[in-house]
Amino acid sequence: MISHANSWLSIHAFSLRYISNCIIFIFLLTSTQLNCNYVPSLNNIGLAISQNNYEVKAVHIIHLYKTTLSTSRNAIKIDTISNHHSNMSTITNNDKLVILTFGDTIKSQITTAKPILDQYGFKASFFITCGFVDDNYKGKHNIYNSNKKHRLSWNDILQLQQDGQDIESKGMTHRNLDQLARKDLEFEVGGSKQCLENHGINSPNIFAVVHGNGWNNSTVIDMISKYYGFADNGFADLIFLRCDGYSHKQTDCRTYDDGGNLTYANRYSIREQSHNSLDQIYLHNDTTIFQKFKEQVNSQTAYNSKEIGIYAIPIVAYHSIDDSKGRSSTDVNLFASEMKYLHDNGFKVIPMSDLRYDQITNYMYIRNNQLTIHLLPT
Repeated sequence: MISHANSWLSIHAFSLRYISNCIIFIFLLTSTQLNCNYVPSLNNIGLAISQNNYEVKAVHIIHLYKTTLSTSRNAIKIDTISNHHSNMSTITNNDKLVILTFGDTIKSQITTAKPILDQYGFKASFFITCGFVDDNYKGKHNIYNSNKKHRLSWNDILQLQQDGQDIESKGMTHRNLDQLARKDLEFEVGGSKQCLENHGINSPNIFAVVHGNGWNNSTVIDMISKYYGFADNGFADLIFLRCDGYSHKQTDCRTYDDGGNLTYANRYSIREQSHNSLDQIYLHNDTTIFQKFKEQVNSQTAYNSKEIGIYAIPIVAYHSIDDSKGRSSTDVNLFASEMKYLHDNGFKVIPMSDLRYDQITNYMYIRNNQLTIHLLPT
């Protein structure tokens, strides 16, 4: 009899806990003004549920503010952290997004590109090679700048950061990581992070691999993951936030699969489209390149929708913005036309630092565009 009573009480207690968690869950959904008829995808809500014991362990509501709710058996605590990019509006599921990157620390990025970006309020990601910075070698030959390009100074880079641009790392000396001994690899990857921080750059968390050819090298990937949360590494028209949109069979963005094999797509192999490849292929024919640019940035519409959410994003990579017709240059008027097109057609330009990674679902997502609810065992 006592055994039956204890069993009944246990079931009753479990039911009460389950119902209370459902009430919390419903409250959170209604408080974020979600449409009751809308069933969000895992891009927006990730669930990890234990059948043995249910408890709302953590809730991340990333909207205009990031709210973290954590619970224990007896208390609920809600912390709200304001959005640190004050000019960043909420991202909705029907938005068209673009990420713009600039590499190789070239002076025209601040003298020519930035005024055009400022005209539309766009924020991009600038990947800095420490050895390229102009004032590193004042008064003597810069061995890392032998091609005599005009480079950004540290004052330029700090000005970019102060104006809300995203500053990230592209190594110390712009070497091919695949060909380096471990000591040199550590210098390029870890040393560049320390270099940026020593010069006042706030917490760089993305590493750009020279030539984008380190995505299939586990030694390179492991070194990057030691210091950074993401890597710009490889080429494609789009990145897929769940890493399952490529021809390779993947269901999430884990770095290694269950067999211990390095995956094709993960947060350390974020792929971009090099604008300079178009500049070279089409011999700076701006009319043709502009059309190709429009095709790329609009290709996301085949994957994204209000119902599905943001699933794919184009990343466009630039280097020098000038009229030299060089291998790494994009014509000024073409760049201006591309930025105007993005603005006039309702694209939202975000820095790569707005990428986040969900350790439960193993998906990437965009800051300000995720409600993640984790139901974990107590």
